[in-house]
Amino acid sequence: MPPKSRMVHWRRRVRRAWSRRTEHWRSQLADVENTPGLGLLCLLGAVTGGLAGAAILVLYGLIEAIQLPLFALFGDHQDTFVESDLAFRLAVPIIGALVLGLIVEWRHKALENGIVHVIERLMYYQGLLPLRAALTDLAASAISIATGQSVGREGTAVHAGAFTGSWLARRLSLPNNSVRTLVGCGTAAGIAASFNTPLAAVIFAMEVVMMEYTIAGFAPIILAAVSGSLVTLDLPNVHPGLTGAAEHFHAAELPIMTAMGLALGVLGGGFTRLVGQTVPYFAKIRISLRMALAGLVTGVLAIVFPQIMGLGFETVNRALAGDYGATMSLGIGLAKLVATLFAVTAAIPGGVILPMFVAGAALGSAFGAAAAGLLPIPVSGPGLYALLGIGAMMAAVLQAPLSALVAVLELSGQTDMVLPGMLVIIAALVVSRRIAVSDSIFRLLMRRRGLDYRNDPVSQYLRRASVLNAMNRRFRVLDAKTTRGAVVDALDASVDWLLIRPAEGRAQLMRPDELKRMLAEDETGDPSRAIDLMDIPAHRADAYPIDVRASLQEAYDQFESTEAEALVVQRATSLTGRHPTPYGILTPAAVAATYRR
Repeated sequence: MPPKSRMVHWRRRVRRAWSRRTEHWRSQLADVENTPGLGLLCLLGAVTGGLAGAAILVLYGLIEAIQLPLFALFGDHQDTFVESDLAFRLAVPIIGALVLGLIVEWRHKALENGIVHVIERLMYYQGLLPLRAALTDLAASAISIATGQSVGREGTAVHAGAFTGSWLARRLSLPNNSVRTLVGCGTAAGIAASFNTPLAAVIFAMEVVMMEYTIAGFAPIILAAVSGSLVTLDLPNVHPGLTGAAEHFHAAELPIMTAMGLALGVLGGGFTRLVGQTVPYFAKIRISLRMALAGLVTGVLAIVFPQIMGLGFETVNRALAGDYGATMSLGIGLAKLVATLFAVTAAIPGGVILPMFVAGAALGSAFGAAAAGLLPIPVSGPGLYALLGIGAMMAAVLQAPLSALVAVLELSGQTDMVLPGMLVIIAALVVSRRIAVSDSIFRLLMRRRGLDYRNDPVSQYLRRASVLNAMNRRFRVLDAKTTRGAVVDALDASVDWLLIRPAEGRAQLMRPDELKRMLAEDETGDPSRAIDLMDIPAHRADAYPIDVRASLQEAYDQFESTEAEALVVQRATSLTGRHPTPYGILTPAAVAATYRR
C-alpha cells in the first residue's frame, strides 16, 4: 500500500474509533444519574467554568478599554464616577445611552441579552444560544457600564458563561439534557468569576435560571463555579471585595431587622411591579429614544447622587463602613432604584443584581442609622444593616431567598449572620410577593414578552431525561418493497416495531403481529417472493422523527402537537447516505412510564 493511501486508511480508522468513543460518551451523558455519565458531565462543567472565566476577563477588558479613554476625553483623571465633575456625570450617561440605542436600532432592532434571554433559550430552544447575541450583549454591556448606566455586569456574565456551556455542548453534539446542565454551569461560573462568590453562584444558577435542585446538576455546576472563580481569583479589580466588617447584633434588634426586611420588601416589590407596568409603555417608544431617556434620568440623578453611576462597589463599601448619614443613604438608595427602573424598562444591556446591591446597602444603612438615632435600645452600626439590606433587596427583586442568604454569608464571612439574615430575607420575600405577585423580575419580564415557564415536577424531570433513556431498541428497518425472506428474518429477531421505508413519503411504523398474520395466510412459502408492505391491509402509523439529542420534554411536546402514535429517534449524519440513522422507537406510554415510576 502506498504511503499516502496508508495514511488515509489510518485516518479513517482513527476517525471511526473516535466516532464510536464519542457516541459511547453521548449515550452515557443521556443518563447523568449513573456514575460514568455524571463523571463526564463534571469534567465538562469544569471546562465550561474555565471558558466562562475567560469570557469575564474579556468583558472586563472591554469596559476598561472604553472607560479610560472616556475619562481622558473629558479631562477627568480621577477614573471614578463619584469623583468626576458635574459635566461628566450629566453628559456621559446621556451620550452613551443614545449611542447604544442608535447602534441597536440600526443593526439589530432589538437586543437578546442577559438572564431573561438565557432562561428563554433554556425553555424554548433546548439551551442553544446564538453566537451573535452573545457577542452583541458583550459589546453593548461594556458600553453601558463604561458610560455609567445604572446596570450591573452580571447579566452579561450569565449570558457569556451560558453561551460557553451551550457552545461546548453543541461542538460535542451532546444530548439536550446535558446542554441544559452545561448552560447552568456557565451561568454559575459567570457569576462566580464576577463576584468571587462561588457558592452563591451555584445556588443562583439552580434557583433562578434552572429553577430546580438535583444532585446530578449540583456536582458539575459546583465544579464550574470553582474553575470560573480560579480564573479571576488573583485579579481583585475584576471583582472588588466588599470591605465592611459586620458587627455582632443584639437579640433586641431582631424586631428592628425584621421591620427593615418588611420595608425593603415593599420597596423591592414595588420596584418589580413598576417595571412590569412600565415595560409595555416603553416598548412603544423607539429604542434610541427610550435608552436616551434612561441615560438622561441617570445623569440628572447623578448630579446630586453620583454614587448611583457605574457598578457601585465603592458605594456599597462606604455604606458597609457607615460613611453615609441616614439622609444621604436614603437618597442614594431611592435614586438608584429610580435609575435602575428606567434602565430595565428601556432595555439597557446589563444586569439588575449589582444595582440591587447598591440600593439594598444604601437603604439598609439608612434604616440602621435612623434606628440608632431614634430608638432607646442598643443598635448595631449601619454597616450591619447595609449588609442585611443587600440580602433583602436580592430576595425581594430576584425572589431567590437562598441565593440572597448565601451571598450575605459569603460577603460577610460570618456565620452569626444566619439568624438575622434569614429573618430579614424571608420578611422581604413574603411582602414583595404580596405586592409584585411575581416569582422574580425575570419571570415578570418573560411574561411581558408573552412567554411562560413550566416548572412543575413532571416538566423538571422530562427536561433532565434524554429520549435515549426511554426509547425501545427492539426494532428492525425494512424497505417497503422487500421479500418474504427479509420479513421472516426481521420477525425472527423478536422485535416490537418494524420501521417501513417507502420509496417516497414518510416512513411508517408497524407492529410485527400484522405481518405474522400475513405470513400465516401465505401458502407458497417462497422466500424470494416480492412483497409491498405498504399494500398489506394493516394499521400503519406515520413515523415522526425526533433527534437523538432531544430531551423527553421535547418528545412530550411533539406528541402533544402532532398527536403521533410513536416517534423515531434518529440522527442524521453525512455518513449515512440518504436515510438518517434510527436509534429506537418512542411512544407516549414510554414517556409517561418514566415519570410514573
